[in-house]
Amino acid sequence: MKRRDFIKSAGTIAAASPFMNFGAGIKNNKKMLVLGFDGMDPLIAYDMIQRGELPNLKKLAQSGVFSMMRTTIPPQSPVAWGSFITGADPGKYGLFDFIHRDPESYFPITSGAETIPASLNIKIGKYKIPLKPGKIVPQREGKAFWDYLEEKDVEATIFKIPSNYPPSKSKQRTIAGMGTPDIHGTYGIYTLYTSDEEEAMKDITPNNLFYAYLDEENVLQDGEIIGPINDLVENGEKTRVFFKVFVDKENKTARIDVDGKEILIAEKEYSDWVEIDFPLIKGISSITGMVKFFMMDIEKSFRLYISPVHISPKNPAVELSTPPDYAKELAEKGGLFHTIGLPADTKALSQNTFGMEEFLTQSVSVFDESKKLFGIEYERFLNKKNGFLFFYFGSLDQGQHMLWALTDKDHPYYHPEEAKRFGYMKDELYRMHDRILGDVLNTMPKDTGLIVMSDHGFGTFRRKVNLNTFLFNEGYLKLGVKEIDTEISLLDDYSEYDWGNTKAYAVGLNGLYLNMKGRESQGIVTKGERRKLLEEIQGKILQIRDPENGRQVISEAFITEDHFSTDFLIRSPDIILGFNRGYRSSDSSALGGATREMVTNNMNWWAGDHCINPRHVPASFFSNFPINKKIPSIKDMAPTILKYFGINEAPTMNGDSLI
Repeated sequence: MKRRDFIKSAGTIAAASPFMNFGAGIKNNKKMLVLGFDGMDPLIAYDMIQRGELPNLKKLAQSGVFSMMRTTIPPQSPVAWGSFITGADPGKYGLFDFIHRDPESYFPITSGAETIPASLNIKIGKYKIPLKPGKIVPQREGKAFWDYLEEKDVEATIFKIPSNYPPSKSKQRTIAGMGTPDIHGTYGIYTLYTSDEEEAMKDITPNNLFYAYLDEENVLQDGEIIGPINDLVENGEKTRVFFKVFVDKENKTARIDVDGKEILIAEKEYSDWVEIDFPLIKGISSITGMVKFFMMDIEKSFRLYISPVHISPKNPAVELSTPPDYAKELAEKGGLFHTIGLPADTKALSQNTFGMEEFLTQSVSVFDESKKLFGIEYERFLNKKNGFLFFYFGSLDQGQHMLWALTDKDHPYYHPEEAKRFGYMKDELYRMHDRILGDVLNTMPKDTGLIVMSDHGFGTFRRKVNLNTFLFNEGYLKLGVKEIDTEISLLDDYSEYDWGNTKAYAVGLNGLYLNMKGRESQGIVTKGERRKLLEEIQGKILQIRDPENGRQVISEAFITEDHFSTDFLIRSPDIILGFNRGYRSSDSSALGGATREMVTNNMNWWAGDHCINPRHVPASFFSNFPINKKIPSIKDMAPTILKYFGINEAPTMNGDSLI
């Protein structure tokens, strides 16, 4: 089949295709493995299969099904995996973006979890002791498919599935994935010590940058690793652990003394994980984190990278798994592992702390760690007579985000020299995942169900768009200025926003909100004018053209009440934007800001993306059993898994079983 026919058929490989056999199948039993390859694009996979570069995916396709799969509106990972988990559209489980907004303050907030602080404190000396501890509440609503499996005594292991932090209450074995923060409660704050004075003056906020002064004996005396805020102290203060580095320039090695441990490390080498105790009440209470040290340079200058402080799976400061000791059990078998939800440090590359080589070194180490942990869980799965295993791999997604400019010569951030050295790595990531599947196909019993899937596809991100600038230009968003000089930030200068005269604003990667009366704290749009205003803005959005080339910027604008269930629609944007290929929301727009220019070049290593029109980035679906739909949807996965184990579709699900 030619590539254009694959696209034309919406991705389903017909039975007549020379390498497909939809008649092949397996007997319905009670054992299934699902491999989640985040970001695997079906068109890239198809082309590589045709070139013979993905032999194991080809083998699976020949014996079963290979199809494009409908992703969610919008095609963002927490939203799509939320549909996978619940078997429903976003209106049923309440996730619509990485970033939601607080209707009271209008400020952007993370969508996955809400932190409720401790209360009812008593004061003892300088410390305040909470009588009622704080807690973290997941915002993904709805019942997970593994809860239905549990009710029917089907054991399940769910490894790092996104949209499950903190892990929902369950007797099943689950470990939280995307959405899990570092010890600061962020997506990852790293630290750099550098002896380059010019580099030390850079702003890499919120990450930590320190000038590294080595004394006459080549010792860094006063290094510090910043830990979480100590909320037990009256005014709160950052916890710190200090370290020293003894540098041997002749042998290009260093010794790091930290928290009673000695770590030997060579230039261009990562340390193993190092657990660190951050004291809260001396001798009584502490929080355990863990870091990796990366000695990037010793010879030319001193550059020491310290990873974000991860929550230790052996001593978790927050709940990482169900049962609570599962994370510790896995760490004892396979060693300490990344717990932050997005482990590849894309910010370090974007801020030029890493070069591409350093980023790939770290990224591949994350993949190798996942591969090792999968080996442990897969062996356990093989030794069981029945049950379900889901295992998540995120390296393909994060890698494509950062490698895309090396394969797209028309990208404004294309780097020809780096492309020669590292451009092959985007396809190599697909080959690495294909080899994981190869190990499975060589060892898995034939009567075991197998699905390989992604949550969305991928594409280039050449131009960034600020929707708040569009709304300002059209008169829907009112600011305290006649013109935007360079940038106005919702986070930095709330006073610039005239909410009493604003009808619409944008927050999130795909979201546009009306300033609704009775919903937003300073809302002015009434229910009576809502629909007319939505359709008016929708029409104008579709008319936006790129001033550089005249292209349509947004190819579809989804009025959410027309597409979603109403259970949690109160959290949803009023319009979800389906950007055209090559375009995506700017970071400023996603955080509620406005810039002078609406459409500008994306001059950043984050050059590939999927937060666009979902029709442009379908997910991938492979299985070793036949299905009853030409074009499956990601919300069909949960009902299919239940049906495979003989469980009727749940009333909370509006996806359909594929078997």
